[in-house]
Amino acid sequence: MNRPPRSTIAALLLSLSLAAIACLPCRTATQLAITPTRTVPVSTRAAGDLVSALTWGIVPDSEGRFTLVITEEQLTSYVALNMQESIVDPQILLSDGSIHINGTLVSPIGAPVSALARLQTGETGAHLVVESVSVGGFPMPETFVEAFAQQVDDLIGAAERIDEVEIDSIEIGEGKMIIQGTVAS
Repeated sequence: MNRPPRSTIAALLLSLSLAAIACLPCRTATQLAITPTRTVPVSTRAAGDLVSALTWGIVPDSEGRFTLVITEEQLTSYVALNMQESIVDPQILLSDGSIHINGTLVSPIGAPVSALARLQTGETGAHLVVESVSVGGFPMPETFVEAFAQQVDDLIGAAERIDEVEIDSIEIGEGKMIIQGTVAS
């Protein structure tokens, strides 16, 4: 059984985690992301399930295609348990094509943070699109957001090229993200 290289999907996971932290300060207070309407539980099992899915769960079919399903509980748990030095009490909600990120920034300042982002695919692979961010309600330059999104795009693109993996689609629905792609044979 062929397993595709894991660095592309790991890069996507890293990108989502970084989005929860690094793209935080930007735009204006009037562009706040939606406050969570539900609480996503945090568990070591869910975080472990995400790591296992990335390690063993990506199995291409006979045509080299794969599908990976990531839940908001897995993402929230992974960020909560692995990024405590940067953000506490994270809540990552997935719905209507968007990623809603809320929590409390720890460093460089302690402040509530809220972000709204999307992942989209195109001819050149997967891309992060940051819709809005608020850190304690203070506006930050849009150029910061654009620079961060470009870094995430570069990371995903480099992993896709190295592993000969192409992410064909990313669908974000209620509580889950479905990533489909192709692994070169």
